[in-house]
Amino acid sequence: MTLHVVYSSDNNYAQHVGVSMVSLFENNKEFDHIHVYLIQNAVSLDNKSKLEEVCKKYKRTITFIGFDEISAKLNLNIGNTISLNAYARLFLTSALENTIDKIIYFDCDSIINGSLHELWHTDISDHYVAGVCDTVSDNTKIKINMHIDRQYINSGMLLINLKKWREDEIERRFIEFISAHHGQVFHHDQGTINGVLNDKFVILHPKYNAMTTYFTMSRNEIIQYYGLRYYYSEAELVEAVNNPVFIHYTPAFVNRPWIKGCKHPLAARYHDYLKISPWKESELGEDKRKVGEKFVAYLYNHFPFPVARGICNLIFK
Repeated sequence: MTLHVVYSSDNNYAQHVGVSMVSLFENNKEFDHIHVYLIQNAVSLDNKSKLEEVCKKYKRTITFIGFDEISAKLNLNIGNTISLNAYARLFLTSALENTIDKIIYFDCDSIINGSLHELWHTDISDHYVAGVCDTVSDNTKIKINMHIDRQYINSGMLLINLKKWREDEIERRFIEFISAHHGQVFHHDQGTINGVLNDKFVILHPKYNAMTTYFTMSRNEIIQYYGLRYYYSEAELVEAVNNPVFIHYTPAFVNRPWIKGCKHPLAARYHDYLKISPWKESELGEDKRKVGEKFVAYLYNHFPFPVARGICNLIFK
């Protein structure tokens, strides 16, 4: 049984791709083969060598795909209004072999915390993609001409039906959508995926993309903060927190595990895999958030939710 996965990264995030790959390999040994594809933008030879070292250790395979290789295969007739780097994951059918019918996309700010066997065997034969609902307001949907009653998914973890993407010329539809928005799609690739594919989603359990807000807010707080009309049940979110398959280190108010002062409750999981990776000697980075962002984070980390929300509404109204 072969598992196909894809990441996208520049050199700044190469370490995090490597750590995520270590967690993937450690927790998915039941797969006979795992083939990793990395859409890379100027990843250094040293980091490429380290990524290959990780794969060699676990007897897995990696293929590097340059952004320029994707660009050369596409007719992006949209002037200079789009950065291909921001949208590269949308063009996987041009980048990958036609023999690959299905693949899992992972953001590199992540840990694979369990087996992907069940996810990999999810039936998406009649759908374009499967993903976890994101915490976005109705206004976000309106900006991409999406009906507010549709579910909007987070693109940090996607099970993608490449076969159906090819059959229905999804790349062409992506390009047309981006062009219609003059290269300025709200939330970039994520907005494009939701704007184009929202009638053919499979909605997954939140354990397959356990975002930071699940660990730092209650369900009611999530709904209030993001202005949601509905979301996952309390039981589903509790299971996602207690048994996450995919931990997505979105910054929220706690920052990320490789930054000094990170308060994510599962930051140690990242460091566990870092310690057995070729980047084990790396040092924590500095917190480069703006003063306003740090202030808001401080409020939500040190005051009850209603108090922090009230202060923010008073200051930033």
